[in-house]
Amino acid sequence: MKLKVNNTAKRNLPSGVLGWDVAPDGNTAFAAAMDGVYRVALGDGEHERIGQHRSYASGVAWISEGNEIVSAGYDGALQWRNVAMEGAANPPRREVQAHKFWSWDMAVSSDRGLVATVTGQYLAGGYKYEPAAATEPTVKVFRTGDGDLVRAFDMTPSVQAVAISPDARFVAAGNLMGDVRVWDLSTGELAAQWNTDAFTSWGIIKSHCYIGGIFAMQFTPDGEHLL
Repeated sequence: MKLKVNNTAKRNLPSGVLGWDVAPDGNTAFAAAMDGVYRVALGDGEHERIGQHRSYASGVAWISEGNEIVSAGYDGALQWRNVAMEGAANPPRREVQAHKFWSWDMAVSSDRGLVATVTGQYLAGGYKYEPAAATEPTVKVFRTGDGDLVRAFDMTPSVQAVAISPDARFVAAGNLMGDVRVWDLSTGELAAQWNTDAFTSWGIIKSHCYIGGIFAMQFTPDGEHLL
């Protein structure tokens, strides 16, 4: 397999990009950046800021035929925004305070009907630097249509990665310690879990705190494996 660059945006965005999604037309992308949410023309790289969170925007995805996006931020909020409206001062159509702490990662289902977000602050819970318990559910799933909460799950913080299976039956999350959990959204039950220390480093020899963890996850198209 050979990869070929089709185009490169000629005008750099003014700040770091933490999330990215491409609209159905294939000509427009949306970027969650450190200073807001941007619409980007893929042909020439022209961009404009179309909204802001109260802190870094950490994730973004289109949810309605390219006319609406949902974004997540380090303010712990999910924002719905109509991108057909022009101008930078575009207030969100809906805002849901999903978390008290940061939204580390966000994912939408393949049918764009669900949005999942994960949170959690790593604080030492003891002299061995074991993580303190979370102060809120660290994995949440909402309906994109009305913003209502569908499921909330507890997982040791910080939970930094989330994915929804192609059939929207399962949500998977990964944390700073290399834990992976998969829940059945129809029943709310834990379907699978495992851990590997290959994804993180910890301890006096390695480091005196947790470093690393799982930063991104994706189901394969058949839903049988997690990348």
